[in-house]
Amino acid sequence: MHSFDHDEVRERLERAFDEVMAETPQGGCSLAIYQEGKQLFSVHAGESSPGRRWEDSTPCLIWSASKGVAAACTLHSLQTRGISLETPVSELWPEFASNGKERIALTELLSHRAGLAAIDQKNLPITDHQTVAKALATQAPNWPYDATHGYGARTFGFLLDEIIRRITGETLSSYWQKVFQVPLSLDLWFGLPEALVESAATVIAPKSLPSPGPFSAAFANTASLTRRALSEPNSEKATLTPSVMNTPEMRRASIPSLGAIATADSLARFYSLLASDGGGFFRPETLASMCTTLSKGQDRVLIDETAFSTGFMTNDFGVYGTGKCSFGHPGAGGSLGFADPELGLGFAFIPSAMHPGALPGTRTQKLVQALYGK
Repeated sequence: MHSFDHDEVRERLERAFDEVMAETPQGGCSLAIYQEGKQLFSVHAGESSPGRRWEDSTPCLIWSASKGVAAACTLHSLQTRGISLETPVSELWPEFASNGKERIALTELLSHRAGLAAIDQKNLPITDHQTVAKALATQAPNWPYDATHGYGARTFGFLLDEIIRRITGETLSSYWQKVFQVPLSLDLWFGLPEALVESAATVIAPKSLPSPGPFSAAFANTASLTRRALSEPNSEKATLTPSVMNTPEMRRASIPSLGAIATADSLARFYSLLASDGGGFFRPETLASMCTTLSKGQDRVLIDETAFSTGFMTNDFGVYGTGKCSFGHPGAGGSLGFADPELGLGFAFIPSAMHPGALPGTRTQKLVQALYGK
């Protein structure tokens, strides 16, 4: 395992975090770095809501950074029951075989190659897992299988949640809580407990639109796969706005694709576990699958180059600095959690004020570059 000067790293991160806060006129954020389960750096600043300071214990919505944690739960449930990643999804979930999906393997589903980026059926509440899962099981893929990939912005969590339900009889939320959250004392929830609903930071919408380009053009077209994949299942036009996600109902709901609420310390600590020996939770081959790229290149939904392993975004395109084996997941607005196995590091940045776009912006990149001295 490589090492570096911890004092120099802290100094760089402090400077970068101060710059990020200077560029963040509203809200607040938190940043944490853990190495082999021990805190290397942790800082927070700003307001969690108007007039209320951001504290150590302030949790915040992490949007699609939820997906990495959901993937870890899924891989653990499969590993525990000795189920190969090459197993067809339909062996676990028979209804999934509909409309030509009988041969789609878990590896293809986990790496966004199953063609299920958008939900075809309309008027389905995103909080109704059973109805949405049934719709995904019966629909045809959004494109014929050709080994290309398209990011399942909304669908991915439903698919993983249903796999866990089929093989364990538990929801993804309860599995996470029982296997990881409680034993590790992690402040990360798929569905915030009632007593903590008011403690979550208020998410603030971006003040500007994404830069003009292929993604923006695709998102503006309500018929495009991009727009359909990023819209709620109950509307062709609606997207899940920060104001919707700030409601008590949505904070309490378990939405594994984009609804986890966490502190940066807990997200970073969990990733540091994945970056080292798995903490006794994961076998070496399961950890290896997390950083092994299965899909790479132009993403049909994000209209950009992305790379995915078994549910994690890998580092083929430099999302996580210089770590060749790094893996994790970004969230809309700038949230990011990742593991660097070469250094045994877990990184997490969680802002409440969002930047436009689905991938890490300049604030997040500045912090990652500070970590690696770039």
